[in-house]
Amino acid sequence: MTGSCICGAVVVTIESKPDFVHDCNCSLCRKAGAAWGYFGSAEVVISGATIGFARSDKAIPGVEVHSCRRCSATTHFELTSSYRERHETADQVGVNMRIFDPDELVGVEIRFPDGKAWSGKGPFGYRRAAMTISERLPW
Repeated sequence: MTGSCICGAVVVTIESKPDFVHDCNCSLCRKAGAAWGYFGSAEVVISGATIGFARSDKAIPGVEVHSCRRCSATTHFELTSSYRERHETADQVGVNMRIFDPDELVGVEIRFPDGKAWSGKGPFGYRRAAMTISERLPW
């Protein structure tokens, strides 16, 4: 599957649909306009120039969110080096599934984590029941 930013300067290719998509309501995800599918780094190919942003309100931010340098659309996130140092086996890229055609995501479950209320420790709750993208109920 191939998706791109608004202007087409950044292209993201993944080998397959994600197992699920997280549509989180934390300030970072909400303001980035992202809904994340998660992949190993070897499963994602990114081409084009991006600019990264890591939160400054966290002592050790876990991710650096990337956006197109031209149109500013959020394309993906990568784990920060400080996070990878603390979690040596971590290998994850979050891909903004909103840059893909919704028709390609039919059958994928969307989960709605309550990141806004999450303390940052332990599992997070969900703000509503999951749904599956279908032809009748597009995302």
